[in-house]
Amino acid sequence: SRPGRRLVSHQHAPSGRLRSFVRRVGVWKGTAIFTFASTLIAFAVTGVSLELAGLRHGAIGYLIALACSLTIMPAMMVALLSLIKRLDEAEHALYRLARTDELTDLPNRRALFEAAVHQLQTDTAVALLFIDIDHFKRVNDTYGHRIGDIILCRVAEAIDGQLSARGLLYRFGGEEFAGLLYNTPPADARDIAEALREHIQRTPITVGEHTLYITLSIGVATADNARNSQITTLIDHADQAVYEAKNAGRNRIHLAPAA
Repeated sequence: SRPGRRLVSHQHAPSGRLRSFVRRVGVWKGTAIFTFASTLIAFAVTGVSLELAGLRHGAIGYLIALACSLTIMPAMMVALLSLIKRLDEAEHALYRLARTDELTDLPNRRALFEAAVHQLQTDTAVALLFIDIDHFKRVNDTYGHRIGDIILCRVAEAIDGQLSARGLLYRFGGEEFAGLLYNTPPADARDIAEALREHIQRTPITVGEHTLYITLSIGVATADNARNSQITTLIDHADQAVYEAKNAGRNRIHLAPAA
């Protein structure tokens, strides 16, 4: 699976301790743990009760406690933990759905903003690439939206493969993607963007009987210290840089001033 896909699929919505416990150990192991604990508690309660009542500690009392723990507790815990597991899986599916682009299976704009909260808490350089597929409307108008969608997915996969070693790719909207690169100074960001542009330009995409060569316009925004930057500022700078790249003729990169 693609790195972008792993980012969202491995994240979970915030949850309580019991749900985290079920997620970690599973239903059957969890049932065994609770049954063992309840048996120890039943033995302790039986012993205290017998002591307070002034009765002899006979085996029958402990056998009754054991029987109750082994017959009632497992059934209750299997039902309870299974329900918790199903609820957790359903919420995780909704959590992932809200943060994943349906067409490309990449993280979406919401995932970018949430990831930035954590990724911009370091003192290292950070870069944001805004990537726009040149003349994509012309592709849709010429070949139809079905082929356009296939090409969009192929380009997304190719871009993701090029950027995965340095960061994560997000679908920002339409034919625009955003690549958040960690620990990447401006010179490296420019080189990565240029290598990406050249790779896509020279790689043909074949869909049925159609073979197309796609080009990219890329805006590059950087910050020397991620902790002192804002994702909204990086997005604004990268967006303006894409605009400059398009105005200069497309199929090129443009580096914005450091944020």
